[in-house]
Amino acid sequence: MPKIVDKDKKREKLIQAAIPIFAKHGFRETKMSDIAISADVGKGTLYEYFESKDDLFLSAFKIWFSYFSEQMQDIISKEKNAYKQLEIFYEQFFKTVEEYGSMYYIYFDFWSELTRNPRLHKQDIAVIYQTLRDLFANILENGAQKNVFKSMEYISMSTALIAISDGLLIQWLVDQTSFSIYEVGMSAIRSFLDSLVA
Repeated sequence: MPKIVDKDKKREKLIQAAIPIFAKHGFRETKMSDIAISADVGKGTLYEYFESKDDLFLSAFKIWFSYFSEQMQDIISKEKNAYKQLEIFYEQFFKTVEEYGSMYYIYFDFWSELTRNPRLHKQDIAVIYQTLRDLFANILENGAQKNVFKSMEYISMSTALIAISDGLLIQWLVDQTSFSIYEVGMSAIRSFLDSLVA
């Protein structure tokens, strides 16, 4: 009897195998054969699940951001205070960056490829960023309704909040010895949140 394959799980496994290869070699230098070796499959198997390297790369980006959304939703379900929700999320984020720093080099390629590679569907990533902005904006608005935060332009402030972590990540990846991304990141996030407190 033929083995039943869970295609969704298999697809995610292939993406997880691809992420460290993209992070190590960069999008341009990575070959589908490199990813196939990492995933312990034939190259043809990759093309059963992904039309091209661009398709696989974009899928990796989506998985990357879905992790953040899941993490945020988990925190929201456990912590009711809006300030603490954002603080705990960023504590976990910056700790993870310091622990798995080299993996985050994939961000350089994500950003550069998304702005210049016409084969990648930027609108898919725009939707992901909008989802994150909406999520953070909802937390800020809920906090304002409970007098944790003052009233503000919620989407603008959530955009700025995301920009803090994005900007620090770029600087830190350029020179990881220049500062502790956890210490500087948490100081920046808390200062920003403190400025919004009611």
